Amino acid sequence: MAAVFKWIGYGLLGLAGLVVIGIGAFLLLFDWNDARGFIARRAAATLNREVAIDGDLRVHIGNPIRIHVEGLRVANAEWAEDKDMVAIQALDATLRPWPILRGDWELPELTFQAPRLILEKNGKGEANWNFGPPTAGKEIAKEAATPDKRGDLPVIGRLSIADGRLRYRDPTSDIDIDNSISTATGDNDTDTVKLDGKGDFAGKAFTLAVEGGSLLSLRDDRTPYPIRIDAAVGKTRGRIEGSVAEPVKLEGIDLSVSLSGDDLAEIFPILGIPTPKTRPYSISGHLSREGGLWAFHGMNGKVGESDLAGDVSVDTNREQPLVKAELTSDRLAAQDLVGLIGASPRGSGDYPTRARGRVIPATPVNVEILRNADMEVRLRGKHVEAPFTPLEDLDLTIRLTGGDLHFDPLSLGIGGGRITGAVQVDGSREVPALRTNLDIRAMKLSAFFSETSLAGQIGGTVAGRIQLAGSGGTVADLLAGSDGKIGMSVDGGRITSLAVKGLKTNILETLGVVLTGSRPMPFNCLVANLSVEKGIARAEALVLDTPETLVTGKGTVSLRNEALDLRIVGDSKEAQIFATHVPVLVRGTLGNPDIGIDPTESAARGAAAVALGVLLTPLAGVLPFLDPGSDEQPQCGRLVRDARSPDNGANRGAPASGKSGDGREGGREGGKASGSAR
Repeated sequence: MAAVFKWIGYGLLGLAGLVVIGIGAFLLLFDWNDARGFIARRAAATLNREVAIDGDLRVHIGNPIRIHVEGLRVANAEWAEDKDMVAIQALDATLRPWPILRGDWELPELTFQAPRLILEKNGKGEANWNFGPPTAGKEIAKEAATPDKRGDLPVIGRLSIADGRLRYRDPTSDIDIDNSISTATGDNDTDTVKLDGKGDFAGKAFTLAVEGGSLLSLRDDRTPYPIRIDAAVGKTRGRIEGSVAEPVKLEGIDLSVSLSGDDLAEIFPILGIPTPKTRPYSISGHLSREGGLWAFHGMNGKVGESDLAGDVSVDTNREQPLVKAELTSDRLAAQDLVGLIGASPRGSGDYPTRARGRVIPATPVNVEILRNADMEVRLRGKHVEAPFTPLEDLDLTIRLTGGDLHFDPLSLGIGGGRITGAVQVDGSREVPALRTNLDIRAMKLSAFFSETSLAGQIGGTVAGRIQLAGSGGTVADLLAGSDGKIGMSVDGGRITSLAVKGLKTNILETLGVVLTGSRPMPFNCLVANLSVEKGIARAEALVLDTPETLVTGKGTVSLRNEALDLRIVGDSKEAQIFATHVPVLVRGTLGNPDIGIDPTESAARGAAAVALGVLLTPLAGVLPFLDPGSDEQPQCGRLVRDARSPDNGANRGAPASGKSGDGREGGREGGKASGSAR
């Protein structure tokens, strides 16, 4: 019996050997081209997308198994312009068979000849790598193809790519990368992987050089994976260098980053982060990631002539990315700030923002940038520098939500005083809208003009407020249809003939303002209060009160076409030899004013008492708008209070005696000598 079982055993082993030999012979002799259709159909069912093998398919059984495929294609989405999403001219791979039994894939060699990969989105944001409704096969394939950690990656000894092409298109972000990939190789544990590419990014030349650890070290969970990336898009250049603890999940990032270029605004198509127009910049810092929160710590560098330091983070967990930043500058050039309002820090040569002959810029409001991400940024400048303007410090908070941009609060030191308030640019609407509410407080004209040719020629304390609201596609359009108020007052001022030497002397004498040489003439108060309706600024109050003369004006300034239409009259408080008191007309435009006299009409002389009672009545509502409850402008406050008084005309029936002429800042002595200003 034992012998029978022995012979049966030998027989079964012999039969099994014959089966193995038969299968081996079949596999060796089998023409794999006959299986191309079956393999393609199974792949198509998994991807829910047509798959084809147009060329030769050869498999050589051994250790390793050698596979050669020609003409492998995966169809593109139906809406895509290109027929194929993936097209590989030839693929050669060696595969070790025994590790497959334990679930590992080891490929000693993997070579691609002329691979083409197109990744794109359409105008609706649909991606061509979404392969349609899930199927059981697709879910299995997805689970198998998506590694959870570094150790799940296939083992690749040498990877080679020849004449490769990768294209990425996203019209929703104005991105079109057409990149060529030459080689990416790695032989052993000590060799590095290199990938070189070039192409176009949003119409600009694009180069990419990636160097990492070996493909074998990519699977090593014990040590961080080293990587270095050098990339350039046009004149924008970036370098990333460091390591990633878990490159599959992009966790444990420890990278130093440096970025430089001609204009920060050029990184918007690259990173999708709203940035203003700037002069050349160079910044560096440390990049880390925790979940969907990317952080750029210890940022330091220069933007234009300004130094910049701080921290920046981008939260990608939200439907709309949120950019947060705390930035400081020890030396902040004012020219580098104009990009925040859409203007060019380089001047109109780089970004044409003004129509011919216009003063108000026609800078477009870029709503695409405003709508791309949300922002919370605080910028503090310890010292702000500007040519011929004594700026001091800046504290600005920028909030951007759904295209609605707020500069609030805004605080800028200038000429010993401050500009404070808020500015809103609402780009969430179909037509952008502007709203401003700015206060000017305690600004000294002597300090403001201290660095100019007018130093020592002009003085006084300035207060003002700008409240405007409008809508339009450009800054000029926003103002052209705006409504609101503009108010400005100068208290206790002074001016010399040198400060107005560009004006015709007889014009000033016509108004009764007589300037002698370089001796300062004090004035009590200058008030300009304009109401703006549909882009037309109308003078509700335009008054210059000097010890000798009261100058009043009326008319309009058009923010639509910048046309001036003002009529100015001077009334003496006492007899003046040289003053003819003929009205002065201001015509022309903001950029080219035309000042002349109106010979058809003359004003009554010595009518200051009546003028204060009648013409200053609109000033009753000006002081609360310009300077609520403060004592910064006592002369203007006294002028307005007198205008409110029921007996203002009676108290000024006789001309005041005496002149100031002492030239002191504020002209307070002149104010005391003039009863009309009390």
